[in-house]
Amino acid sequence: MTLIKVTDGGRADECVDLAERQLMEALRAVAEVTEKIRRQELDSLPDMPKVAANASAAARQLLTEKNRVYEQQKRTVGVVHDYAIDFDAARDEIGRRLARLRAAGDG
Repeated sequence: MTLIKVTDGGRADECVDLAERQLMEALRAVAEVTEKIRRQELDSLPDMPKVAANASAAARQLLTEKNRVYEQQKRTVGVVHDYAIDFDAARDEIGRRLARLRAAGDG
């Protein structure tokens, strides 16, 4: 039997790549503000909630996009509820069994 794998998100992968870039930018901003606060440049302290919220929003967006892409990939290859029917393998198996029955004859 053939194992059906979820692969090749195509254009949907571009959305995930964009979300990952946004997340990395937001995380860099958090790191920059955190470093300024560590150096006791407390004028950056008021910016921290906004920057942290942006990082959180970017992380949520990334997870949403990854889930959306994964679900689309599953639908594309015919996976429903984590199972897929491999019709080519099923036809081969049925053909093999019918050939065995024909070879066995009437008994």
